[in-house]
Amino acid sequence: MPMKNSSKPEVLIVGAGPTGMVTAIELRRRGIDCRIVERRSGHGITSRAITVHARTMEILDDMGLAPRFLQGGVLNEGYIFNFRDSDLKPRLDYTRLPTRYPFVCMFNQNETEKILRDHLELNLGLAIEWETELTDISEDPAGNLSVTLQHATGDSVSDECIHPQWVVACDGLHSPTRECLGIKYSGVEYEGLVMQMIDARLENFEGADNLLHYYISKDTFLMIGKLAGPNHRVLVSAQGDPEEIAKSDLITPIVGDDLPEVGIGEPEWKTTWEIWIRKAEQYRKGHVFLCGESGHIHSVAGGQGWNVCMQDAYNLGWKLALVVQGKAQESLLETYEIEREPVSEQVIEGSSAIHEIILAHGGGLEDRMALTQTDGWNDNAVARVSGLSYNYRGAIVLPDGCNTEVEPAIGERVPDVVISAHVRLHQLFAHTRFTLLAILDETEGEQLEAATAVYGLLERHYPGIIRTELIAPAVPYPWPGLLPIEDPRALVAKSLNASAGGELIMVRPDGYIGCRTGLASFAVLDEFLQSILIKD
Repeated sequence: MPMKNSSKPEVLIVGAGPTGMVTAIELRRRGIDCRIVERRSGHGITSRAITVHARTMEILDDMGLAPRFLQGGVLNEGYIFNFRDSDLKPRLDYTRLPTRYPFVCMFNQNETEKILRDHLELNLGLAIEWETELTDISEDPAGNLSVTLQHATGDSVSDECIHPQWVVACDGLHSPTRECLGIKYSGVEYEGLVMQMIDARLENFEGADNLLHYYISKDTFLMIGKLAGPNHRVLVSAQGDPEEIAKSDLITPIVGDDLPEVGIGEPEWKTTWEIWIRKAEQYRKGHVFLCGESGHIHSVAGGQGWNVCMQDAYNLGWKLALVVQGKAQESLLETYEIEREPVSEQVIEGSSAIHEIILAHGGGLEDRMALTQTDGWNDNAVARVSGLSYNYRGAIVLPDGCNTEVEPAIGERVPDVVISAHVRLHQLFAHTRFTLLAILDETEGEQLEAATAVYGLLERHYPGIIRTELIAPAVPYPWPGLLPIEDPRALVAKSLNASAGGELIMVRPDGYIGCRTGLASFAVLDEFLQSILIKD
């Protein structure tokens, strides 16, 4: 049943693009009272962003939505770089990624929004309030918010004042929320660098559908990628006056220079824009958060934009829900900026590195080609662009006694492991709680006794917040919790480098390791949990 609009929602989400909808989904999955408003009159109808990377696919999998993308998208194995007048054709190969999704899923933004909107409205009962714009926001010294929403209905306009506990601004590059708060949004320009893009049918294009094709000259760039259906995405860039370029056709001459045999059909849509690097000076002010492009924007190189924005929302959603529910310390919310701001810097750095190869117009091709031949170029670039390498190492405050000298480290994404024909590790995290992995290398005796004691303490002091998964060589008996995961080949222990004698690994709701400690060191784990959660 759809939620009724409250004048005192627990959370107001401003902006109903992918970032806003992922924020809303993560909150509604956890039962939070939300409103989501959007100044547009309705959903988008153009493809816009198209690259869904591996880490985002894992997030969509957690929400139960990944099959829709697999069924409707074009699964792309990587990028091939074609340099003008050169036989060098380096590739970025995604097929080696350590994930269930070793590819780039080409999926139109309007279709992505449709899937997210359907899930949010029909499955989670939250309707988007269209033609509704935040026009003012203030917070008193006690932390009470007042927000003015302007509703447009036909020819009439009306204002509504509401008092949410929290606001998440997902309202984009020109965020009215950020501007109302007076948060600076600064950066640098790629001066005179203009992008032009169409979706159209191509004739005589022989490039493989499972690759993104880059064509690079000294002064221009062309990208062609297959979309679901009959169209290709064609993207070009060049230096020039943005206003003049917006009036002209860059695409036909650039395609003609690189691929003279290719014919371009009537575009289904066309857009022209400039590239910026921008970042907000802070991601939070009082009870208001900036999420996605309201907090940062960077080069389109690598197609990370909306991926990192949705990942912002995935990081914030579970934290905000726990605080609203009274299950976590409010200080947990400070970790949103602590964790995501460095990631935005890494994204800017990573996209800029690809930018220097494909979009450094005027720069010599020899130098740009040389960048693709450096040691580890493929693996480093793909790990970054896919989102799998971004992590929170060093950002999580830990008590003494944690296992910090082991990989994967605290703050890193838990790798997926195929445990059996029926179970893989990431499936154990497909819920809204923390997951404690109690990994045993013996099925009976002291290890089982210690794990059983830990299970009991967690159920008593953190009810409904943590799910314990016992992973052992065989199914032990008795065990009071969920049916244990039988792992006779110790695949999970090997993948996670679990300590001999058993280890406790606390996995956060977003799939990153929060704490690691010995099986007999519950006091260390409890100290970590008390730093973020409220103990009964």
